[in-house]
Amino acid sequence: MRTCRIGICSRNPEYGASLMMALKRISAGKIEAMVFSRPEVLSECIPVQEMDLLVLDGWEKEVLGQDAEDAGIPVCILTEQPSGEGIFKYRPVREICKDLLMKAKKGRDVSSRPSGCIAVFSPLGRCGKTALARALLRAGSEQDGLYIGMEEYADRVVHSEVLYLVKQRSPDLYEAVLRETISDDGLQILYVSGIFSELRDVQRGDLEWLHEQLLQPGRYRTLVYDVGGASLQELSLLTLFERIYMPVLTDPVSQAKIQAAREQLRSMKLGEVLRRLCAVELTKEAVESGEPQQILACLGMEGYGGEPWSREDWSI
Repeated sequence: MRTCRIGICSRNPEYGASLMMALKRISAGKIEAMVFSRPEVLSECIPVQEMDLLVLDGWEKEVLGQDAEDAGIPVCILTEQPSGEGIFKYRPVREICKDLLMKAKKGRDVSSRPSGCIAVFSPLGRCGKTALARALLRAGSEQDGLYIGMEEYADRVVHSEVLYLVKQRSPDLYEAVLRETISDDGLQILYVSGIFSELRDVQRGDLEWLHEQLLQPGRYRTLVYDVGGASLQELSLLTLFERIYMPVLTDPVSQAKIQAAREQLRSMKLGEVLRRLCAVELTKEAVESGEPQQILACLGMEGYGGEPWSREDWSI
């Protein structure tokens, strides 16, 4: 179970500290809270902290909340008077805790069927990355979803014009995508390259334009990228994906690599990537079976088939 991380910035340090301790106690470990007494400290932490919700007490949202919202962090205001906006601070702390948890969870909810741009990325090899990408695509949609292979060392010869046409902003891109897409077990599969240098030359504007072209009405609803650990020249490109799944392994060497990757993202102030990242430990049985139900069950997605998913239990 993943803990919910809530930041609290209060003009009253004693109240902020008391709320932090109450959140930790009442949630029984489901909430990790941190208190910021000075706005400048909060501003420095927003890009690097993995916060699911920022709570402001005594500060105007326009003053401190904009940086958080720009980084994709939901903002909640504690109010002195009961009102339609925010949360009334003079209520039983258990009620406040439940309301804050609900707001944080809402900000991270996974829709019943994934849509938009999703990346499966890991610095590890042989961790089930491709199996997870295919399962996510099948859960999203088999008809209007597209698997995009971006592995720097492909196990097949890839002859593709897609990246060249993307660089040229060519109107012929979509026709090329249709021509090069293959059907594999009911899934639409596109390998854009298997050349390390070609993939590393992909820039932010290239991916943005590719997304814009493929997600037009009548084309694709879901794009699931299978991204090699060294395919991206800049890790900041991961901010272009709505959700990032990272398959992990539990052996000491793999855990050290995962920790190094997290520290690298923090040092680059890519807290936005960390907040969108979901680490997934896939069982050997699930990967070998190839069954989407078993693979998605590793994420807590028992609702495969159209029912809402509940990846994390944040109830109190």
